[in-house]
Amino acid sequence: MSKQVTSYRANKILFNFLKSNHLRGTVILPANICPDVVDTLRYAGNTLHFVDIDARTLCMDWQQVQSVVQGAVAVLAVHTYGIEEDFNEKFETLRAINPKIAIIDDRCLCMPELDEPNSTGDLVLYSMCSKKQVDLGVGGIGYVADGWNYEEIDVPENDVLTNESWVLDEKTLLAKMDAVIKHKEKLNAIYHKNLPAAIQLPAPYQHWRFNIIVPNKEEILRALFDAGLFASGHYQPQAEGCTVATNLYNRIINLFNDDYFTEEQAMISCKIFNEIQNKR
Repeated sequence: MSKQVTSYRANKILFNFLKSNHLRGTVILPANICPDVVDTLRYAGNTLHFVDIDARTLCMDWQQVQSVVQGAVAVLAVHTYGIEEDFNEKFETLRAINPKIAIIDDRCLCMPELDEPNSTGDLVLYSMCSKKQVDLGVGGIGYVADGWNYEEIDVPENDVLTNESWVLDEKTLLAKMDAVIKHKEKLNAIYHKNLPAAIQLPAPYQHWRFNIIVPNKEEILRALFDAGLFASGHYQPQAEGCTVATNLYNRIINLFNDDYFTEEQAMISCKIFNEIQNKR
């Protein structure tokens, strides 16, 4: 069983969990991660050990994690682009090597869960902040496993952490989730139909954004912005020497499929992309 907790931002839940359990030491995490997570871990007094990602799954390289987990206090596992991957078997392998390890299942790019998730992580995180799957502008949900402490810890407020509270309104969140799913289905169908299949990531990676792999990332992004559109290319690796994460970052484009993007804009984005590729 686990306890549900909420906060204004998910990274404050992460901070509270680390401080409440006196987890200060080395935290293992993938190189392709949101910089706010990196700042939060450092604010909590931790040193960071970045590992590369697996070229097949695009999630953290578990072999690398196993080789360094013995001396760590926590592992933060990220679901790249919101893939609904089951990490439970990997978690148990890590616990067999280091029984004291705290495992954080970072699902901030996934669709939030209102019931206890199917995860054996010691802390499971969801976010409804800006640019997440369900964008409420604010809001984080965490599930803290039995045996772990959780208290609200006051912090000097900065651009990453705040002491503001947030109350979960399940009815509002469920209605937003339903609308988001329907909208994403429409835009994803446009991208899937009008862009070359060879550049599209598999369907499980297309929930947070519609992701494509291209050799001319900067040229395409520049053309989209010049047309008054927008897209992104997350995440820049937070450490050197992570070859797979670097190669992915150099070629990935995250096409928007959220409330801020219309079907017309998705069609224009496809047109711009195809015009560029036809000139090559």
